[in-house]
Amino acid sequence: MVRALRESPAEPSIPQPRRTYEGQELAGRGASGEWDVVVVGGGFYGSSLAAQAARSGARVVLLEARADLLGGASYFNQARVHGGYHYPRSLRTAGRSQASYEAFMARYSGCVVDDFLCIYAVARGSLTNARKFRRVCDYIGAPLMDAPVSVRKMFNSATVEASWVVREAVFDAVRLRELVREELDEAGVTVRLGTPVAGVQERPTGVEVVLEDGELVTAGQALVCTYGEGIKALPAGVEYAGLHCEPCEMALVDLPDALRGKGVTVMDGPYFSLMPFPSTPYHTLSHVRYTPHGSYPTYEQAAAALRGGLASRADWMIRDAARFVPAIGEAVHRESLWGVKSVPARRDSDDARPVVLRRSDGGRVLSLLGSKIDNIGDALRVAEEHLRDAV
Repeated sequence: MVRALRESPAEPSIPQPRRTYEGQELAGRGASGEWDVVVVGGGFYGSSLAAQAARSGARVVLLEARADLLGGASYFNQARVHGGYHYPRSLRTAGRSQASYEAFMARYSGCVVDDFLCIYAVARGSLTNARKFRRVCDYIGAPLMDAPVSVRKMFNSATVEASWVVREAVFDAVRLRELVREELDEAGVTVRLGTPVAGVQERPTGVEVVLEDGELVTAGQALVCTYGEGIKALPAGVEYAGLHCEPCEMALVDLPDALRGKGVTVMDGPYFSLMPFPSTPYHTLSHVRYTPHGSYPTYEQAAAALRGGLASRADWMIRDAARFVPAIGEAVHRESLWGVKSVPARRDSDDARPVVLRRSDGGRVLSLLGSKIDNIGDALRVAEEHLRDAV
């Protein structure tokens, strides 16, 4: 079954949240300009930045267009906690991923799952080779063990050069959402759900955030963490230019017994990745060639393509992945998650995934594009100076 423009699966069901958290009042605060910081976007990055600012003493309001937090890019992904293996052509991205891995695992230990065998393989004719892959892993300190015979037999030796057992986990997006709610509540952040933003304006003494219903929310500074989604007007310097916005399909599949309890990624080029997706009984199957259904310069154009209806390519993903791991040919496509993925343009040569920060000309508005959820520590450090000025 394919679900159009869906950010979370039907199961497990999540109770609808209250519009604000208990004990917090909205009446009059935005209109009177009492906020130090307004954060636009209630994904993992926006929520984490809001909590960080509030813990430092700022009065913070978080605006999220959806009915719940972590409903967009924070949910629509492969839930991988990156250990650096995914980026052999970008030492900086690989190194930062490995450096962030332990910190993320420790802080969000109640939300991560690592009770599966995680396997990486390098395809013959790929953009890297076994020697280069091992050298990168050694350089960044990423644990790497030659795959045992039982694992190597899973692969087609005609298409796969080498395979390894690695250390990577996945996160449970539903449990992570619950933890983020708790952090926001404890930090004293006011959260407004179902509150789409039309525009952000910079003034000499602060910022004005215009909601789609015409309400004006004023603050000293603004952090925009929406990946270019929805906001029609932004100050000079923080516009979402230079992005690839891709309507994407993440297939959820049931696996044969031979692949249960395993995660498999084949590098480095137009290949695939198969990872457990906690909170469901399925695995996600993504494919470099077939997961994106086109590329657009704006989020709105990509979202319009999704709303127009796209045919699933899950069967194509399964057939192509079976060239490398024949047992995947027995996988059964159960449903697909659909969403928009925004990445910086001109990254095809090295596949780097930096945290992109843009500051408005007046310095009061900051936009953050976080590439990977486990790099939240880097994003918090990047924003720290800006947040400190808001207190």
